[in-house]
Amino acid sequence: MPPVVCPRCLTELEDKSEWWSGGACECEKCKGILADKHWLQSNMNPDDYLRLSKRVSTGSPAGILCPHCISVRPRRPIEMSKFTVSPGGMSFEVDGCLKCGSMWFDQGELESYEGGGGGEPSLNRSEKKDPVETMGDISNVGSAADAALGILDLLSAILSGF
Repeated sequence: MPPVVCPRCLTELEDKSEWWSGGACECEKCKGILADKHWLQSNMNPDDYLRLSKRVSTGSPAGILCPHCISVRPRRPIEMSKFTVSPGGMSFEVDGCLKCGSMWFDQGELESYEGGGGGEPSLNRSEKKDPVETMGDISNVGSAADAALGILDLLSAILSGF
């Protein structure tokens, strides 16, 4: 099998399965991480994984080919889909592959989803959900003020392109 190459700087990715269970590779140059579907399912909160995997299908073309798919099927490259997420108050873009389920995280982005990692925000803890994902969920509304803040969060998300 040909080497897996970084979609950002075209450097060969280093297999990190010895310190992460499942399939994960890191670019030593730009520090981006490619995590396969198995790694994501094993190491993320199930709700977070489901939320991210659903967003892949609604994303827009990322302009990069899936590093995993291109290493397995070089004649049939698959363009990744990009979408914006905002875990822990930070906003960044994730690239995901509809074919194999792999996701590309630029440097520092994956830490927001790792559970218990060095004080970094983790979606395994109770955090504010994406306003678009909670729209219509009346169990999240505690008061009129909460409802107003939810509407403002939703409008902000729509105006910023999610």
